[in-house]
Amino acid sequence: MHLKTYYLLIIILKIIILNFEKYKCFLLKKKDPIIFDLIENRKNKFNNIRKLIIKDKCNSDVVIDNILKFSENENYIQKKLNELKKYRITTYSSKYTFFFPGQGEQYLSMGLDTYNNHKESKEIYERASKILGYNLMEVIKNGPIEKLTDSEIAQPAIYTVSMAAYEKLKNENYDIVQKLNLCMGYSLGEYSALACSGALSFEEGVYLTKERGKAMQNCAKLHNMSTIAIVGLTIDNIYKLIDEVNKQMNDDIFIVSYMTEKKFGLCGKPETMEYLNKLAKEKYKALFTKKIQISGAFHSSYMFPAKKSLENILKQIQLKKLHVPIISNVDGCAYNDPSIIKDLLLLQLTSPIKINECLENVLKNGYEIGYELGPGTINTNLLRDVSKKKKTATPYI
Repeated sequence: MHLKTYYLLIIILKIIILNFEKYKCFLLKKKDPIIFDLIENRKNKFNNIRKLIIKDKCNSDVVIDNILKFSENENYIQKKLNELKKYRITTYSSKYTFFFPGQGEQYLSMGLDTYNNHKESKEIYERASKILGYNLMEVIKNGPIEKLTDSEIAQPAIYTVSMAAYEKLKNENYDIVQKLNLCMGYSLGEYSALACSGALSFEEGVYLTKERGKAMQNCAKLHNMSTIAIVGLTIDNIYKLIDEVNKQMNDDIFIVSYMTEKKFGLCGKPETMEYLNKLAKEKYKALFTKKIQISGAFHSSYMFPAKKSLENILKQIQLKKLHVPIISNVDGCAYNDPSIIKDLLLLQLTSPIKINECLENVLKNGYEIGYELGPGTINTNLLRDVSKKKKTATPYI
């Protein structure tokens, strides 16, 4: 065989193999986007570690520690995703759904009107304060906002405001509460959803959100990270944006939340995210970007130490039977088996949350009436976006 022909055949073969790999990725992305995203994150992570080794920017101990932590987290996520499938509920109604907000929705004096004018709701704050060891409403009223934004305070505060709103709704419109079919929370909001569904007592929820917030805050202190929301880019452009920033900055960037088909939460080091933010607006023409008021790299591998702490905390709690199913942020599916809930809560901490899939499944199962209980309107706004403005929920605080 002529040498040129041989080289030509080699080139053609490489092109075929490359395109086949791309086709496999395309099929995987369509079949199981969660696993696809994990693989993409893994490729980015190990590419960055390899670059650090080559450029001598960190010692071997740091490299090994990063690899072990990331691998353990990824193996855990993939294993649990496979185990979850048999617990999913495929037939359920979402006609009456309650939504609960997450961290980042906090603001000074949230829930104050209900506190001042509703006796049963005020008692909720008093019960929370006893567990927390400080006057919660005083912190909510007086702040400062930096204090209220700390995870250890923000999480039980938002949870308590949500449950006080739920108590108010029970007194003002008990018929709706009786008709409840489904609960969904945004990140931290899953704990409010579990309390509403009967799996947790109010006091257990205060304790868990306090300890979860503390574990996440401690974890956040180890890494100075920033999270931003990007609106107006498709997932393909998000991947391109991340790749371009990675090449320039040699830093990890994680997709931490999938909110709609064109709205995502990303996190990384502040200087990296500043560059990404600029590139997203100037080159990729993002419609809007916003820094999210959270204090760490939530829903990423950086929360691995917090997962370990939360696992020990959850062992102290005995979850009860759920009166209504909850939609999990992990995969957008409905669950009502208390034996799997703790795994879902742990998985949620270190993997991206799929709010878009949660809301799509709510809409597919007969959704008609919803209330967002607590501060902010994150779920209401995203529901409107995902449903193309056809559906909404009533904010209630």
